[in-house]
Amino acid sequence: MADILAIVGSTYFNIDKHGYHVASDFIGEYLIQNLPDELVSGGADGIDELAVFWATGLEIPYQEFLPVNKRWEPDGYKSRNIQIVEACTRLIRISHHMASTYGSGWTTDYAERQRIPVERYLYNPYNKIEKL
Repeated sequence: MADILAIVGSTYFNIDKHGYHVASDFIGEYLIQNLPDELVSGGADGIDELAVFWATGLEIPYQEFLPVNKRWEPDGYKSRNIQIVEACTRLIRISHHMASTYGSGWTTDYAERQRIPVERYLYNPYNKIEKL
């Protein structure tokens, strides 16, 4: 079975430039240590774009699922998030302690309900990414 990794997370990293660099380093190291056969992304700013950046640099094939509409539903972020989960065999979420939305959290919760292995990480106020 192919190892298809979804990386989802906060768009807030685009506001916090230091956090963006910390997350970039984390994703690069994670992908090097856990080299998947393919990466799945939601095409959003922040964590999603960093995952695609690293997949491209490491020559990991990837798929991006983009919402048809910029709303939750119909045919928006919820449908895109379901596509991400249906395409992956495991998922990691990297959230930001200042994020006020829960899109990647919903995706992670949905993955768990589908019995997809999940790892949760948090960028904390101490400028570190910790496993939850």
